[in-house]
Amino acid sequence: MKTRIKLRGAEYIVKLIELLGAEDLFAYPGGAILPIYDALAFSKLNSVLVRHEQGASFAANGYARVAGKPGFCLATSGPGATNLVTGIADAYADSVPMIAITGQVALHLVGTDAFQETDITGICIPITKKTYLITKLEDAASIFQEAYKICIEGRPGPVLIDIPRSVQGNFIDLDEDWEQHFQKPQPPKKCLTTNEDIHKAATLIKNAKKPLVIAGHGVLLAKAWDELREFVHRENIPVISTILGTGAMEYNDPLFFQWLGMHGMKYANLAVQESDLIIALGIRFDDRITGTLATFAPKAKIIHCDIDRSEHGKNVKTDVFLHGDLKLVLPQLPDTRDSGNSKARAEWLMNLNDSREEFPILLPDYTDFNEVTAIKVLEEMMAPDAIVTTDVGQHQMWAAQYIVRMQPNHFLTSGGLGSMGFGLPAAMGAQAAAPDKDVWCITGDGSFQMNIQELMTCVQEKWPIKILLLDNSYLGMVRQWQEQFYAKNYSGVELMNPDFVLLAKAFGLESVSVETVDQLKAAVNKAHNLDKPFLIHAKVKKEENVLPMVAPGTSLSDTIYYPVHPVKEKVTK
Repeated sequence: MKTRIKLRGAEYIVKLIELLGAEDLFAYPGGAILPIYDALAFSKLNSVLVRHEQGASFAANGYARVAGKPGFCLATSGPGATNLVTGIADAYADSVPMIAITGQVALHLVGTDAFQETDITGICIPITKKTYLITKLEDAASIFQEAYKICIEGRPGPVLIDIPRSVQGNFIDLDEDWEQHFQKPQPPKKCLTTNEDIHKAATLIKNAKKPLVIAGHGVLLAKAWDELREFVHRENIPVISTILGTGAMEYNDPLFFQWLGMHGMKYANLAVQESDLIIALGIRFDDRITGTLATFAPKAKIIHCDIDRSEHGKNVKTDVFLHGDLKLVLPQLPDTRDSGNSKARAEWLMNLNDSREEFPILLPDYTDFNEVTAIKVLEEMMAPDAIVTTDVGQHQMWAAQYIVRMQPNHFLTSGGLGSMGFGLPAAMGAQAAAPDKDVWCITGDGSFQMNIQELMTCVQEKWPIKILLLDNSYLGMVRQWQEQFYAKNYSGVELMNPDFVLLAKAFGLESVSVETVDQLKAAVNKAHNLDKPFLIHAKVKKEENVLPMVAPGTSLSDTIYYPVHPVKEKVTK
């Protein structure tokens, strides 16, 4: 007869979190979650005390992207739970696996408008794959297992588990060896596409003279970058990516032509408009990459491969939809090199290279200290396997344009939701997931102040995160739009900033302010030699604009290039 044991609910729940493979728990305490905090004192979990619950959810996001498994965050009821919401929505928009756990008022108080009660499961229905309210402790194990499975299967995303305080305080009878029988879900990869669809796709690829692959975040989520590279080199097909697809291709691959969209490369946007076949891998065709839908890829057939069938034809009409995991689907596409189009594809690649030469991303003038110069200097000096996080705004676009030496899942940015305040806590999660790697957060003065309190978390956790803060005393992207579309009516965008170096010192960080390239180089060198967090405050020009740009409501064909730099004349061959 098996020995039975009794566990308090909070201790049981912490054990479940451990059994699901969590190592770091990004969390903030409060009344409705105190029983779990009591149990955490005896847990092997590294409970990271963030300074704001939003920091916890963004950190879980960064952790998940780098670790390749769900990030866990924890908050109390009411305002603690609602402070997680932006980070949960961000994970949902970018298909990041996350398990958010919240405390709730005691069961008998649910629905009475009790102190710090919110219907967090109801609030989060539109921004999660599923939400749970645990009303019986006996259901906790199956709920956590199902939540984990849903979180990682198919298109990943966040789930939310709400646990009333009374449930945390109850006791459960278990077999002494119950942990040995607990199984962490391992959903199999799925290829649900049909042979008929594979044949249709192969026919389109075989007949294409100007094919183009668009690689999205789905390639990284599926860990399918090797399969992508093998496929395009076999078929001699050029590749562009989305911002979230950064790292899917090696930056110096001759088939890679950077990224497309609103602030993407003009030559990449023009390639879309000239292509006769778009092979879209793990993308959503959102408005920031398509421009006006009516004019997107007007000459192209569309093959769309995605794990999420709901994306089929949602934004762009698809000729063939390949439903399944990219790691399994790509190897099924047959070799079409005998199609007779090798000469046409060679000419297509030559044309793209000519276009890249005609419309290059301009290299910075190192005598002019601005955002682009600062970012490029950092890119040239950082370790080749460094992880970079960004906040949202002009610096985000410049970082994506100029930080090119990125490995898969090493460029972390808020793509779908565009959340200011993402960068620093995401860097925390990335550093927790990869303690031996250099982690740089590139941020702007507006975004940085949204979660600046997390500097204290970095110091307390002894994370050697390095921060490049670009200070132009503006909310730069909003100001740029006001300049371009609102007749320079600058409203609500000029920032009165604190002394960031002094502020960093108050948090216990070393910091330096730089205004020249030489000063920045010295600061980056110092950062490399420090095994603790370090802030570089770069004072830059106030009114720089991000280009190229596709203005809202216009076509990729109308990508605005640098107006003060006329395009190069084409060389007659």
